[in-house]
Amino acid sequence: MRVLTALVIILWSILNVPAAAGGGGASEARGLTIEALENSAYRLNGTEVRLGNGRYVETRPESGKSLPPYDFMVELVAAALGDLNGDGISDAAVVLSWDGGGSGTFYYLAAVVDEGGTPVNVSTTYLGDGLGIRSVEISSGTITIDMLVRGLFDPMCCPSKKSRKEYRLIRRGGKYRLIP
Repeated sequence: MRVLTALVIILWSILNVPAAAGGGGASEARGLTIEALENSAYRLNGTEVRLGNGRYVETRPESGKSLPPYDFMVELVAAALGDLNGDGISDAAVVLSWDGGGSGTFYYLAAVVDEGGTPVNVSTTYLGDGLGIRSVEISSGTITIDMLVRGLFDPMCCPSKKSRKEYRLIRRGGKYRLIP
């Protein structure tokens, strides 16, 4: 009975340790969240779009389009959190898709830094058309994207060739830039 009581006390102590006791410090609590990224502004094709719940749809009544019922749509496909600019605060790598209603879906990588708690898209680069994004990770400031790209005989819809791209966010002359 004493052993059981001791076990219960030990288990209770382990499960009720405050989260702050983990030694993470204040810097771990700061940084961007996926929810913030799903509701942020991004620059693609010279146009700024603000996502709402991970999506932006542009519809101009004067365009006269019937199918699809939009001029273009941007969606957040994948995101990873991690420090990109060396300040110890969590930033983000975001993969966005741009669909203009035609045969292509174009993919972009957006670097988003935390500026005082606000997500700011500081650089965006084109990844390709018709990709299959498998994963996005940030480790030691390097963004790694695993994806499928079209092989020589693949149809437009169905990429099958594995590919990995790596990027770093650098700052020169006060401007950020994603570099492969």
